[in-house]
Amino acid sequence: MLNPQIEQFITRMPKVELHLHLEGTITPRTLLALAQRNHVSLPANDEAGIAALFRYRDFGEFLSVFMALAQAIVSGDDFAQLAYELGLDLARQQVRYAEVMISPMQYRKRGMDLREVIEGTQAGFAQASRETGVRVGIALDYGRQYGPEDAWDVLEVASACRHLGVVGWSIGGNEIGHPPEPFAPVFAAARVAGLGLMAHAGEVVGPPSVWGAIEHLGTTRIGHGIRSIDDPALIATLRERQVVLDVCPSSNLLTGAASDWASHPLRQLLDAGVPVTINSDDPTFFATTLTDEYRRVVQHLGLSIDALCATLQTAANAAFLPPEARHALGQQLTDEIALLRAELGV
Repeated sequence: MLNPQIEQFITRMPKVELHLHLEGTITPRTLLALAQRNHVSLPANDEAGIAALFRYRDFGEFLSVFMALAQAIVSGDDFAQLAYELGLDLARQQVRYAEVMISPMQYRKRGMDLREVIEGTQAGFAQASRETGVRVGIALDYGRQYGPEDAWDVLEVASACRHLGVVGWSIGGNEIGHPPEPFAPVFAAARVAGLGLMAHAGEVVGPPSVWGAIEHLGTTRIGHGIRSIDDPALIATLRERQVVLDVCPSSNLLTGAASDWASHPLRQLLDAGVPVTINSDDPTFFATTLTDEYRRVVQHLGLSIDALCATLQTAANAAFLPPEARHALGQQLTDEIALLRAELGV
């Protein structure tokens, strides 16, 4: 148990989240409503049944459940609803800025117009922003298992939708058998288009996946990256280049990427000087929130309030925002945290 002052501080502190999948935030209630509205059959037909699906033996099983439930999302209006609900939830958690990923290929394969997907998502976030002030950027997270050939069409849409809030380009999906290197030309084009670059790596596969992402894709952020701890040379490179690892602790435990809290390398990464942010990944699928993740790293890994606040500043500095906006976000966090710490005496 956290002491009351620490608990109150974590609940009320301003936050930034950089690794969050829109589809992974859908609540069981909304999922069932969309399935009914869109005449889509799901593997379960009530909230308890949906919740029972969120138990995974490994990452592959999680990915299968993720893809199966996303079948209920079929229109721009659906995306607008998800984005609006997520925006309100982020605001309730005191999130000042977030970057949210969409997995585009499953919708493209179903014949959906990706521009409609992005327009709906932007509309939902815009409505939430008008009501709460929360700011959200959109990133497209291309499934590496589809190969680099189809990525070009998706990137074209992402580049054309920057005015709709698209700020980032990523690869995700199954790391096993799908290394980053073949995507190098796509990432080079995404950089030219002005998109921030990140890649899921070092979650299921070891250090070679992270090396491939930073050396061949030129990413400034790595999603997860926890297996970097297995390679001292990689740790040194991440520290020297200030490549940020967007770590999602509860996700890592529930997909088997880490066996338990005692073996999770977040604390080791921080102690080694690697820039790290803390994130929730797929909150519904992993029974967590960003606030919960902050609580858990303090409770289970012994992070101090100073260390927690440092990860927050890392997130502000790593956000795919213009330099002046990053600076303003960092200053806002600094000012709000100073006032809150003074009030609570932490």
